[in-house]
Amino acid sequence: MNNKRVGFNWLINLDIIIAGIALVVLVTLTLFGALSRYFLNNPFTWMEEIQLLLEVWVVFLGAGYAFRAGGHVAVELLVEYLPEKVQKIIEYFIAVIVIGTIGYLLYQSMGYFDLFQSSERTTSILQIPYTLVYGIVPIACVLMLVNYIGVFIVNNRKVEAVKEEKK
Repeated sequence: MNNKRVGFNWLINLDIIIAGIALVVLVTLTLFGALSRYFLNNPFTWMEEIQLLLEVWVVFLGAGYAFRAGGHVAVELLVEYLPEKVQKIIEYFIAVIVIGTIGYLLYQSMGYFDLFQSSERTTSILQIPYTLVYGIVPIACVLMLVNYIGVFIVNNRKVEAVKEEKK
């Protein structure tokens, strides 16, 4: 049972694990690239392409985790002073906006993915397909939606449970 839980945690956190590995590789390559450029006067010409790929992957995979961890910026000061019913309405309104925005980003990213796939466009030096570079965006959008909706449902259940305990 415990092994299943550990495996499930690995699976749930796979996005942040991949983003973390990509970030470590990005920082390491950037450091070596800077050292090579300034001390050896021999820059890596392929560095920019790898940095682009890693940056896109870190940002989009990290965004899904940020929804899970509550790491996105939220201005709640004004909303906290409103009546509870108004807070609930604003909470659902914000959820609709967030889901709509991520859904739109998913839709647009699929269009770009199709464009890159049909054109078979690659990077100029390493010939990395742009579908590999930007292919993470639709996947990350789905992960963001799942994480946001999951956290939204869990938080609402917690609020309802607290209300029931007060009764």
